[in-house]
Amino acid sequence: MSGEGSVFRRASDGAWLAQLSSGPRGHRSYRTRCARTKAEAVRKLEELKAERREGLDLSKQSLGAYLRKWLSETARPTVSANTLRGYQDALIHLAPIADIPLNRLTAEAIEACCNGMVTHRVNAKTQKLASEKTVRNVQVMLRRALSVAELRGHIRRNPAKLVTLRRVPRSSIEALTPERARAILAAVAGDRLEAAYAIALVGLRSSEILGLARSDLDLTNGTVTIEHQVSGSGRKAVLVQTKTVSSAATVPLPHFVVERLRDHLAKQDVERPVVPIGDSLVFVTESGLAINGSWFTKHFQSLLARAGLPTMRLHDLRHGAASLLVDAGAHPRVATELLRHAPGSRVTMERYAHVTASQQRQAADLLDAALKSPVQSVTPSVTESENGVASSRLEKPKVGRPRGKVGSGGRIRTYDQAVNSRPLYH
Repeated sequence: MSGEGSVFRRASDGAWLAQLSSGPRGHRSYRTRCARTKAEAVRKLEELKAERREGLDLSKQSLGAYLRKWLSETARPTVSANTLRGYQDALIHLAPIADIPLNRLTAEAIEACCNGMVTHRVNAKTQKLASEKTVRNVQVMLRRALSVAELRGHIRRNPAKLVTLRRVPRSSIEALTPERARAILAAVAGDRLEAAYAIALVGLRSSEILGLARSDLDLTNGTVTIEHQVSGSGRKAVLVQTKTVSSAATVPLPHFVVERLRDHLAKQDVERPVVPIGDSLVFVTESGLAINGSWFTKHFQSLLARAGLPTMRLHDLRHGAASLLVDAGAHPRVATELLRHAPGSRVTMERYAHVTASQQRQAADLLDAALKSPVQSVTPSVTESENGVASSRLEKPKVGRPRGKVGSGGRIRTYDQAVNSRPLYH
């Protein structure tokens, strides 16, 4: 009967085949599975029928082909440009398993690929194992992509979910002190992007700084309105929405930032006749184009190195802004709003507000003072007995046999205190 399938032996090599047809006559398609024995072929025929009943359409295309299609048709409209670039970079790491058919991909193959991931740097003399963060990012991307394949019936289950996600150790970040912050401002002084690095101490992300427009600045009232962030660089740069809804806000600016912004805009007006600077972005390259985010951070680190300061990420200034606010005595709710975290979020205090050594010392001194304070001891009052001898009211209870009934074995059964509140001793 049509559609029931068949099991037969191939004449060329003697292999057993399970074959199931579908579609009308003239447009019929066939799905075939190979087996070593007839019994195995029968089982595979039943699997094909079960897949047809469940609406599965197991894909034979390779993992690489599926991921490229998923990126262009499914992921691109739903993720940010930065996330999409990260997904595209992940494809390079998945090259060892890119040719495996999607319906034959196993968790073991994915795990082996993750264990062998190496860095892919241009002009690198040697390769080293990829960081735990890189491996985890690839795993997360693969899980999301294969979840779509599982949902649409291209695979029975998602093998990437069977691979344990890499644990990324949280790096310890030294708290930013006011002295260190002043040293950083001195290190970037005179640089073309001095104002950009100064505004980072207010807690803005680098993409938000590079996406600031002149219309976002209100230097008269000392505020900046954050509505966009830049994605990409050069002529391909575009302004996109902020990372989260709460990230869009108007933030007050300290006086030292307002001064540096005024100087920056004045110098930019001088450059305008020579450099094709548009009326939108506040911070641009010497050619008038949007600044690359990676170069923005590396340039900052080069200024620190020139000044003899320890290296740090530009994003660490955002962490430092929280530490400075806490050290200055700002309420945690105020720090949360200035950093534009979601209301009620504990991220500000748990991840960003690092405790300085002076704060730790102050806490230890407080504990020391508390334990050194005199302890109020309670002394029993002394009364005079009938015979004129002073005695304490707190007398030691007399030791005697507890009142009760004698039970079996000579043991004394005392009264139940919950039933009768008689004293245990008399």
